[in-house]
Amino acid sequence: MRTLSAAIGSGKLAHAYLFSGPRGSGKTSAAKILARCINCAAGPTATPDNTCENCRAMLAGTALDVLEIDAASNRGIDEIRALRDAVKFAPASMRMKVYIIDEAHMLTKEGANAFLKTLEEPPPHAVFILATTEPEKLPVTVLSRCQRYAFRRIAVGVMIERMRAIAAGEGIAIDEPALAAIAYRADGGLRDALTMLEQAAAFADGATVTRDVLETAFGSTGADFAQRVLDAAIARDAAAALAAVEAASDAGTDMLVLTRALTAAFRNVLVARVDPALLERDLAPEDAARAAERATLLPQATTVRALRLLSDAVALARTGANPRLELETTLLRFILTHDDPSLEALAARVAALEARTPGEPSPVGREPAPKPAPAAPPVAREPLPKPAPPAASEPSSAAESAGASPTERAGEPPSLQKVRAAWQSVRARVEDQRPPLRGPLSGAMVESVDGATIVLKHADPVNAAILRDHETLIVAALADVFGLALRLRIASGGGSRPAAKAAVAASHAEPAAAGDDDDPDALFTYANERIR
Repeated sequence: MRTLSAAIGSGKLAHAYLFSGPRGSGKTSAAKILARCINCAAGPTATPDNTCENCRAMLAGTALDVLEIDAASNRGIDEIRALRDAVKFAPASMRMKVYIIDEAHMLTKEGANAFLKTLEEPPPHAVFILATTEPEKLPVTVLSRCQRYAFRRIAVGVMIERMRAIAAGEGIAIDEPALAAIAYRADGGLRDALTMLEQAAAFADGATVTRDVLETAFGSTGADFAQRVLDAAIARDAAAALAAVEAASDAGTDMLVLTRALTAAFRNVLVARVDPALLERDLAPEDAARAAERATLLPQATTVRALRLLSDAVALARTGANPRLELETTLLRFILTHDDPSLEALAARVAALEARTPGEPSPVGREPAPKPAPAAPPVAREPLPKPAPPAASEPSSAAESAGASPTERAGEPPSLQKVRAAWQSVRARVEDQRPPLRGPLSGAMVESVDGATIVLKHADPVNAAILRDHETLIVAALADVFGLALRLRIASGGGSRPAAKAAVAASHAEPAAAGDDDDPDALFTYANERIR
């Protein structure tokens, strides 16, 4: 409130103020303090003494010149007309007339328009203070005539300190975890926090207020169960995660509330990984330290994937699905990453492998790494001339002429599942070099893998013919992705190949080299050269 203090000290008070912010952030209290600053006998001053006759009257609520109006009950044009008529009269005993209009956004359109003229040209002895939680509902003509001050949510640490001081003054026995739990429940509103503190003290009836007392008095928020589920998810323990969900369900916790609490917990881990200082307003010090510790156990990509999965689960649960089922399936998708064939799961596995240090054991829930095959004896490398494409009648391949099989030179061919999982990467490489192939590739699918030969199928013969004319490009992309030479065979759902080629001959920007797209051995040799 530096601006208000300077304005009071210089005597340059505005005729209208707008205090906006979330509930319980002190808007109405600040308006009453400002009224005392204006009408204090020693003022106007930024530090009212609270002992003079005017201050005591305002603290007791008996001051005739300080009027607090509830706009929710006096929102019509008739009430505003009465206010407009009364504001013309001079103050009875104080320096200024102060009108505090609470919940100002509840004014009707007609009432706001009737109030506009008075707000624009008020008498010199009147000051208006509007308080609202939804300033966007006020007409812009009203907003433009007020000095606006935005109130923020009160930080968790500030609320804990304030409640600790009040509890000590009132003789309320309460431990630190309970103070933090009340601050979390209040969600930035100090008024809500003080109300819950008073209710918890009455419920405890002289005993110490603990987290268990709060759970009994107000019900479970799911925060404790969310922490248990989070620890199980980090440890990749699917059984422990499902057991925590079961315990939360038995305790009567709303599964949608639990999912949101778990989302907030993962969000705190992500923020702690970026900058732990950003959690000072949202978490108690010990909880912020715990989030920072958990952040060292999860890669950023894994945390982001968890947030996306949980956001989808919340959306599905709100549309009528089973919230518990959505939460459990989401947890299993996150923990058992190796069973999830999606690209996000593949990216999470790659990120986890990159984050691991050499010699680190495989995490729980992932497939064990396969045993490495025995290394082949070293073969002396000699420069080989690029072989010419063999005639159609010669069945020998470039691999045979080189004297070694693909497996001996480049490792085991990939499985069908791995090829399908990496197909998007192959498509991206091809489309980067030849954007017009995006359409034909979108309808193609990996049908099977026969040794080192990948069978690609397209239902449309025309598009299949287009892909055959660019086999060299696709084979090169396969070699880049898998690091070994592979053959490619493109099948179509029907139609003859010559007819399909003739139908699309005019659409090719450049003709394919004769024989290169028809000879799989030549493509195989080209891929080997590219790998080297």
